[in-house]
Order: sequence, then structure tokens, then C-alpha cells
Amino acid sequence: MSADLQPVPSAATVVAAAQFAGTADVSANLAGMEQLAAEAARRGAALVVFPEASMYDFSAPAEEIAAVARRDGSRFESGVRAIAERHGIAVVAGLYSDGGGPLARNTLVAFDAGAKPLGRYEKLHLYDAFHYRESDKNARAPLLDDFAELTTFDLAGFRFGLLNCYDIRFPEMARLLVDRGADVLLVSSGWVVGPLKEMHWETLLKARAIENTAYVVASCQPAPMSVGLSMVVDPSGIATATAAGGAGLALAPLSAGRIAAVREILPCLAHRRYQVVQKR
Repeated sequence: MSADLQPVPSAATVVAAAQFAGTADVSANLAGMEQLAAEAARRGAALVVFPEASMYDFSAPAEEIAAVARRDGSRFESGVRAIAERHGIAVVAGLYSDGGGPLARNTLVAFDAGAKPLGRYEKLHLYDAFHYRESDKNARAPLLDDFAELTTFDLAGFRFGLLNCYDIRFPEMARLLVDRGADVLLVSSGWVVGPLKEMHWETLLKARAIENTAYVVASCQPAPMSVGLSMVVDPSGIATATAAGGAGLALAPLSAGRIAAVREILPCLAHRRYQVVQKR
């Protein structure tokens, strides 16, 4: 289910990437997420990240997803909040929210262990690639002034930034989150299978970690629809925990000292000569 490649210090802040498939049964999805969150909490994790579209089958037609978003979006979000509170663990999860139009919004929500909202992010980059058109199913989030569309939150001494699946192909977004203080990038994904897609997934996650000298915690839906390979990546680009196969957890500790040590030997953030600006 998971492979932890290094021991977990007793005083470390542990995080978990949950590998989980969203089905067409919202209640069953919440029950499956609760089992994984309970296991992550039992194993000492302070935070568990679930995939994009944990709420509902992302392969469903657009009209069905929009109807489910209107009918069950608030119920699912309340369920995620209750899971966090019951098990004393912060939770990030992907859902479909009602955008007020014909299409749903692909949304990530985050709650702390006391069920307090930590952040909400609507997907910026829709996956119109590899003969797939997510923009036919979900509404694209707008850009806002001063990059207010980006989402970060503080927890357990770290700042976390949210990314959703296709977002990892856009390094400027990860860099902007790091510019806003993120030292851990949280990725929720349903990374669809396709030619070389497993290689792309792993390479991009490690690249985002290396170029930003930041942790990456990546949760993906498993095969057969998605590639799986949920993982935690060290700031040097090494995967310290990986989930193989079906549902499971990849757990690993976060260390502020590790981030500082990597950035001391590789001060690429300090060596930057360009800034990122918005494209309207």
C-alpha cells in the first residue's frame, strides 16, 4: 500500500498523500476517505491530502458532474470537515462545487484538525491536452488582482501551497506559491493515464521540488483511470515515500531544518533574476 523510505522521527511533522479513487457514490467516497484519514492520523500524520475529484467520478458527463455539484457539493464539503474534526487531522480534498453556471468548478478545500477552514482553491489550468478537454466539463477559475487566486495556508510551522493536477506543468505557478512563502507544495490529482504519463507525473513533481527547494506532497487517483504513484518528495528531489497499487497512503516527515540545509547548499531562489507576472 505504501513504502516509507526513511524512519519517521517522533517529533517530526508527518504528512500523508492518500491514493484514492472517486466513484459515482458520494457517500461511499466519504466513507473511504474516512478510513484513510483515520489510518493517517493513527500513524501520526498532521495532514492528509486527497486527490482531485475525490467527491465524484471525473469521467462522468459534464451535466452529471454539474448536477452532483449542485446537489452534493455542500454535503461533501461538510463531510470532509467532519472527518478532519473526528480524527484530529488536517485534510485537503478535491470536490466539485457549484459555479452558478452550466459547468461545475474543480475545487480543493482544506480544513485543520478542528474543522476550521484553511483555504479554498479553484483550478486555474484545465486539462485540455492528450485528446481530453476538461474545459468542456469544468469552469476555469479567473485570475484576480495581486495573485489572489492562489491559495496558501499555515499549519504546524510550515506554509503550504495548493496545486491541482495539470497545474504542475506550469512552473511559474509553483514559483509564485513559493514566493508567497510556501515551503511545501500540495498536489491533488487525477493524472489520467496515457503515453509516458507516469514518467511525466514523477518527473514534474521532482522538478517542482528541486527548482523550488521545497517539499512536494502529491496525491493521485490510482489505476486504471489515473497513474497512481502518490508520493512525498524531499526538497532535493528524492521521493521519501510512495504509494503503489491501489488505495493507500504515502507518509513522510517534514523538516524545516532539511529545507534550510538544501537551500544553503543550493540557493537558487536567491539567485533568481526574473519575476513572474500575470498573463491576462
